[in-house]
Amino acid sequence: MRRIVASGRVVPVRLRSAGFSLIEVLVAMFVVAMGILALAGLLQASTRYSKMSELRSTATLLANDVADRIRANPVGGELGAGGYDLADKAFPSPVAPAHAPCTSDAPCGPSDLAAVDMAEWTARVHATLPKGSGWVQFHVGKAPAPDYVDVWVGWADPLTLAPGISTDRSGTECPAAWKTIEPSVRCVYLQVAL
Repeated sequence: MRRIVASGRVVPVRLRSAGFSLIEVLVAMFVVAMGILALAGLLQASTRYSKMSELRSTATLLANDVADRIRANPVGGELGAGGYDLADKAFPSPVAPAHAPCTSDAPCGPSDLAAVDMAEWTARVHATLPKGSGWVQFHVGKAPAPDYVDVWVGWADPLTLAPGISTDRSGTECPAAWKTIEPSVRCVYLQVAL
């Protein structure tokens, strides 16, 4: 304690001690804790969106795969239900029945090759995507448009499977029949010219 002489009197003056008060320390801890919580939320969102991006990339690769298979065997696609057409209302769509592989001893015709392709492709869709589904619909001979194929590859979005979370955008991405069966469906759409 110091003493200051003012107008002939000695007045005791207390000096403030250096350092932080408890309130200042608590406020600083609160600000740091909020920053850490924000970073944790950012990390969670980043992980979720990277998984969604991975699923979308996988679905795009699968859609391109079936498009290449259809382009490689255009006659098999023209055969309708026996070929590449997979316009089923179910979600998830069933795996196509297995077909005997094509060999040099037992060559396949266009419809057999289409059946082998669809069995392999639908098995890959189911194996790589959650509730993976495929929808392939041909539009052949419908004037005035050229012939084309609609390909949808769908999966159940893990984010929307959690209770209480809804991110409804699938009505514009997927076939309407799938949307009525599974609200969590997400799709990649590809239109293939024949």
